[in-house]
Amino acid sequence: MGQIFKLTNREYQVLELLSKGLKDFDIALCLQIELETVKSHNKNVFRKLNVRNRAEAVLYCINNMPFKNEE
Repeated sequence: MGQIFKLTNREYQVLELLSKGLKDFDIALCLQIELETVKSHNKNVFRKLNVRNRAEAVLYCINNMPFKNEE
């Protein structure tokens, strides 16, 4: 679980939205950032969590990251 703490706040936000099933374009709209910035954050998250793709990143989230419950 120590790898989680290597993420920046923005990377954590991107990962949280990714884990909710949002596509890069929708993440960009939601966070009001450029699409290329989202892609850059994704690459950084994958590298820091030592995963190869979105599916592995989401699985990592499910197993290791406590996100706030939204009702």
